[in-house]
Amino acid sequence: MTGGGGIVASGAGVDVSTLSAGQWVIAGGLALVLVVVHLIAPWVARLPGSTQDRLASIGGGVAVAYVFVQLLPELAEGGRSLTDLPISDYAPTPIIESGLFLVALIGMIVIYSLDVVADNGRGSTRWLYGVHIAVFALINAIYAYTMPSLLTTGIDYAVLFTLAIGAHVLLVDRTLARAHPDLFRHEDRWIGIAGVVIGFALAAILPPVNELTLAITTALLGGGLLMTTFREELPVASKARLLWLLAGVIGMSALLLGAVTISSTG
Repeated sequence: MTGGGGIVASGAGVDVSTLSAGQWVIAGGLALVLVVVHLIAPWVARLPGSTQDRLASIGGGVAVAYVFVQLLPELAEGGRSLTDLPISDYAPTPIIESGLFLVALIGMIVIYSLDVVADNGRGSTRWLYGVHIAVFALINAIYAYTMPSLLTTGIDYAVLFTLAIGAHVLLVDRTLARAHPDLFRHEDRWIGIAGVVIGFALAAILPPVNELTLAITTALLGGGLLMTTFREELPVASKARLLWLLAGVIGMSALLLGAVTISSTG
């Protein structure tokens, strides 16, 4: 999706030192929004079960729409942009263009394999919980790390990306609480907040070395996001609220397509 931005940021490789003070303030504000989402997660967890199911369906719809309308097109666009780099001297163009999809596939398989190993009894519940928390924190850190560069493509993409990740945070919080009731603690939510803070600080102190490095890293984590979207965020049929799910899908799709239309005509 040309001109877009997200987990595989098309703003990768942008010199963030050229961003204005106002853009840094906006980026910090959006990162703060995600921190607030972490802080209100306990309140959401205390809502009635039916209300939580509706919110989960909306969030699942938002996440699925973001994956298909934004994330996958970005992987394709990112692969095409890599053909302009020196790496094209060492591999055929079709392989380079498919490279980010391969990296995302690796990310999906790694997350899935960890779950399979744990479910088969070869890993402790505490170990699996630690892995889930670590991946959760990494996704938060990548969000904050790419936010300053993402703003160069438009504030609309940055806001929608924050909305998608915010829905992801609430749903993963719910999943962790249900899957690990004996281990999940209120204080553990600060690990996700720490990921946001660290990622944003790194964006200012150690901006992306080059487009290839950030593209590979974010595609790997994007693959993990794909797996969690379909395993954790898409509600089980028996608990799904179809109309709320469709509202999330249609709403996010409309917003993303509207942002594309505006950027292409601007």
